[in-house]
Amino acid sequence: MDIHPGTRGSARLWHHVEDGFVSVAVWTEKVAGEGEDADPLMLYHRPSASGLLAVFDGVGGAGRPLAGRTPSGRARTHAWLASRRVRGLVEEWYTDRSTGFSPEALVAHIDGRLATGVLQRRRTRGRLQRELPSTFAGLAFEPNAGQVSWHVLWAGDSRCYVAEPSIGLQQLSVDDTEAADALALLLQDPPMTNMVHASGGFAVNRWRGSAHVPCVLITATDGFFGYVDTPAEFEHLLWQTLLGSQDALHWSVLLAERVESYTKDDASIAIAALGFDDFSALRASFRWRFDNLQEEHATPMRRAASMGRTALVETRERSWLAYRDGYERRLPRYEGIDS
Repeated sequence: MDIHPGTRGSARLWHHVEDGFVSVAVWTEKVAGEGEDADPLMLYHRPSASGLLAVFDGVGGAGRPLAGRTPSGRARTHAWLASRRVRGLVEEWYTDRSTGFSPEALVAHIDGRLATGVLQRRRTRGRLQRELPSTFAGLAFEPNAGQVSWHVLWAGDSRCYVAEPSIGLQQLSVDDTEAADALALLLQDPPMTNMVHASGGFAVNRWRGSAHVPCVLITATDGFFGYVDTPAEFEHLLWQTLLGSQDALHWSVLLAERVESYTKDDASIAIAALGFDDFSALRASFRWRFDNLQEEHATPMRRAASMGRTALVETRERSWLAYRDGYERRLPRYEGIDS
């Protein structure tokens, strides 16, 4: 796959376009040189039109201890190192099927190699600390007679989505936290109950599904979706930036500009649009959905913001009530591995 990288300030951008396939990805960091998200992973096998989208977010709270230093002497935490090592191990696992395409094989691959060769490795202490902790959210996809089938794979609170022009954004993974309601998770920050780490005892959840093409697959860390006012706002910004863009590269630029305007965290996203004739067709397909979100969610929230906290809370709850059924229609029936 011929990926075209670009940069905007400290952000890193990627895009690729060919018949029936458009992809973009964005990586940004809150503090220059300290970003705990790894670069998003985008793999595409052109002969089979299958691939993998994945994101990785080093867990700063659990991974504060020093893991080592770069050759230049720069300190790197367990969280910073973890996301990058997990990224590499997931890529190895996906491209080498000799170990088997299963969560168990992925866990074994990560668990056996994550801590190998880490400088200054020491056993972390405390209930909340982990060795090399990171989230992982991946979508492995393949075409299937006018549809796309996928395996959703995740550990932690990074997320996977599918978006259909007539239905909109639908969450495919369930955060590994005690709370599961997407609005509640915007209003609180519960600890994760599961994440990838080198201390042992983590799980990779799996859920399978499919959708008719054309559709859009998305993986994102919480820097993108965790700092908006309502769950609908994340979808709104996806199509607002899409409709405002001239091409795929421009879309990635607008996504970076937008997320940097509101997030309080590092942020990364990987997007694959499947089955659209070209970028113009992708953009046109989501015009109706954007107009609907603008009228039913974005405009009422903007008005409520100037009317005080009570109006804002009430409008946010109405937005979630109207949005929730469509957004949650593909969520797994339960957390955990489903074979």
